[in-house]
Formats: sequence, structure tokens, C-alpha cells
Amino acid sequence: MPRQADPTLPGRIVEAAYALWRKDGDGAVTLRDVARRAGTTTPSVYAHFADRAAILRAVRMLAHDRFVAALAKSKSVIDACGRMLAFADEHPRDYELLFGYGFRDRVEPTVQAAQFAIFEGYIRQAGVAEPDVRPTAFAIRNLVHGAAMFRLAQDEPGPWWPESRAACLDACALLLERRSTRRPASRGRRQPGGS
Repeated sequence: MPRQADPTLPGRIVEAAYALWRKDGDGAVTLRDVARRAGTTTPSVYAHFADRAAILRAVRMLAHDRFVAALAKSKSVIDACGRMLAFADEHPRDYELLFGYGFRDRVEPTVQAAQFAIFEGYIRQAGVAEPDVRPTAFAIRNLVHGAAMFRLAQDEPGPWWPESRAACLDACALLLERRSTRRPASRGRRQPGGS
């Protein structure tokens, strides 16, 4: 009687590769180590994934799904920025995998576009006029990404990180305020009796 295929094996393989990636980075994800960690054999890994690159694509999708889930809780652009910085701080390997050096070669263009569309949506919600949505999204996203990568350049966040994080969020809020068409009535207008 032939052995039944284990329906949980593909997920276990991806989780094993993901755990190896998070612990020691790209070089740690070998098919042999993935198989060992998943409690299976290397040929069984090949039965589900053509090669190491296919496993790494699945790992990236897992990290991407976790990133999107973290951002989905955002209520505003600045909240999304804060969540991105928190994600980079709490899951540095995931952030590196998704957005680090060479990410344009590793991440499908459709996934990149979907990630950017999330930011554009928040920018629209903030009342930025349509012609300014994309440039504002680029500017804010680049500020946050720069701060996140600066954080990832350190093994552990130093005492400077809370101040740097706050400064980044303040800069994003200021940029958003300058581009927003929904401004408080008193902003930029002279008050009666004022000079």
C-alpha cells in the first residue's frame, strides 16, 4: 500500500526555510537544512519545490503576507509609517528580505506595485490631491525606508532609535500636511483681529 502524501509538508518546508532565513539569513537556507528542520528528506523537498529559488519565493511571500497584515491595521498614513518602522525593528530579516539590497530582483513587480498601492491609498485618504498622490507616496515611503534601513544597519537599536523614529514620523507628517488639501480652516489664514 503506497504511503499517503502529507498535506502539511509544503507548509512545513516553507516554515522551516523561513525560520532558517530569520535566524541566519540567505546563506542558511540550504535544501538539506530545510529538509532536516521540516522533518523530511531532501527528495521530498524537491517533490514540492523545484529548487532553492522556489523555496525562497515562498519565504518572501510568507514575509510579505506578514508585512501586509501588520500594515492592514493602519488607520492613517502616519500610522502605516509607524507600523513599517515597527515591522523593520521587530522583524529585521523579513524587512531585509522584502526591501533590502536587491529586492527589485527578488520581489515580483506585481507585489512591489501592490505594496506601493497600499501607501497611495493612505495618501488619498489623507486628502492629498490626485496629481500629488504618487510623488507624496514616494517621498514618505522613501523617508520611512531610509530610517528602517538605517535601523537595520545596527545589530540592535541604540538609544538614538526612538528619537530617530520620532523624527522620521514628524517629517512624514509635515510633508503630508503640506500636500494635503484638507487643512484646518485656521491654518494659513489670518485670524480676525490678527496682524
